[in-house]
Amino acid sequence: MLLAASTQRTIGLVILAIVFIGGLVYIYFNIRSARDELGSEIELAANRRQYMDDAELETKRLDLALGTSLVLLTITAVTLPLYWLGEPGRHEGRDVDTSRIFTNRGEEIYVEGAQCVACHGSEGSGGAVSTAITTEDGGFLAQVSWKAPALNTLLSRFTENEVIHTLNFGRNGVMPAWGGGGGGPLTDQQLDEIVYYIRSIQIDEDQINSEVDIGIRQGVETKLRAESDADWATELRAVNDAKDATAWDVTLASRATFGFDCTEQTTDSRCVADNDASQALLAAETVHADALESAVTSWLADVDAVRQSAWEAALAADSSLDNEGNEDAWRFAALELLSTAGAIDGQELYLEYGEILFTNTAAAGTYNCARCHTYGWSFDATGPYSLELQGTDEPILEKYTQGGGFFGPNLRGGTTLEQFESAASHVDFITKGQTMGATYGRGGSGGNGQMPGFGPNTDSSPVGPTIASGDEFSYPGLLTDEQIDAIVAFERNL
Repeated sequence: MLLAASTQRTIGLVILAIVFIGGLVYIYFNIRSARDELGSEIELAANRRQYMDDAELETKRLDLALGTSLVLLTITAVTLPLYWLGEPGRHEGRDVDTSRIFTNRGEEIYVEGAQCVACHGSEGSGGAVSTAITTEDGGFLAQVSWKAPALNTLLSRFTENEVIHTLNFGRNGVMPAWGGGGGGPLTDQQLDEIVYYIRSIQIDEDQINSEVDIGIRQGVETKLRAESDADWATELRAVNDAKDATAWDVTLASRATFGFDCTEQTTDSRCVADNDASQALLAAETVHADALESAVTSWLADVDAVRQSAWEAALAADSSLDNEGNEDAWRFAALELLSTAGAIDGQELYLEYGEILFTNTAAAGTYNCARCHTYGWSFDATGPYSLELQGTDEPILEKYTQGGGFFGPNLRGGTTLEQFESAASHVDFITKGQTMGATYGRGGSGGNGQMPGFGPNTDSSPVGPTIASGDEFSYPGLLTDEQIDAIVAFERNL
């Protein structure tokens, strides 16, 4: 259609040029053939040269006039339908061009104007921002590095109207209000332009799955390195502890001496020791890489075996579950078993897997629940050396209370069981997320829609001047059904 629009424009310009040049030629020869005015038409009429009579006019002269008129009518009859046929292409071309302009302007705002890139990373890949957190009474607590989630999957989690709402009014006291509705500096059109840019950077399902899987394996690795009794794990813990100790010496030195930093040229004994410890840890990780990889794969296979046993137990209790059309019923019957304490051997292992998904570190926590439902997760409150609590060296938290509530509500103490009568309704909520103005579960408030959905998202009300009635955009889910089920089982056992 764009090609058609370009062709019709070219034809129109050619015809316009022909008409314009023809008009100039006509005026030129008309002026050349005219005689100077000598006086009153009444006085001079008799002296004028007599014009051609009817016999002469109605021969070649008339044929020429009629032929010219026919040519012009033919051109009109052909070009008008062609112009009309090209109208959809011109509309599409306008939309494509407007979309390009809005996207470019949105990128400029993201990078230079509002500088969203400083927190959310290049092309929305996720990042961090230094910010101060306070006590309940407003006193300074610590300067922390706050994880800002990736935006390249944002439209899988929220509708564009929900994104506009967050841009207008901010989020959780860290994300500021940017739109005029919340007192920010950006106009409604500029917010639309940001949405167009965000729309352009969304990643595909394969990349999403890859990032989630990497985060899962990293979570399992961390768990095994901390808890395994294998010789390789024991050695890695010892070497890692040595690295932490030398890193702490460097931290203390940098606090005591402003500007102290370890570089390749630094000969300070603390820096040398820290570099040696880093090299030793790298060497140990290289030596034991295969053993760690094998242990992770084996651990995940054990989780799959627990899941499979739950499916088999559900089928044993109700043989009709494997009938065609009962796939969802079978899935949720198995999930009820996995969510019920003592119902399935190996449930604890499955719940540990659910916790790893709940706290997935990939893309600054984009795919997890902890960044909203666990206080301190977004700024590493248990980090050993990254925080100073009112001038001391102690971390803010000794350990996280997973699901204890923060920006999102408390999930502990059976609250999810009270809110969601069944595992199936719980899964449905996590899959779809919270819709603005709509209740959920047993009377859950509709609120502002800031609980994201982790399943596929179809946005039937996208924003912007290029959107026509009925336009929809579809985006892949962040988590698979199996992954959402594990999170649900974990939450229902908090």
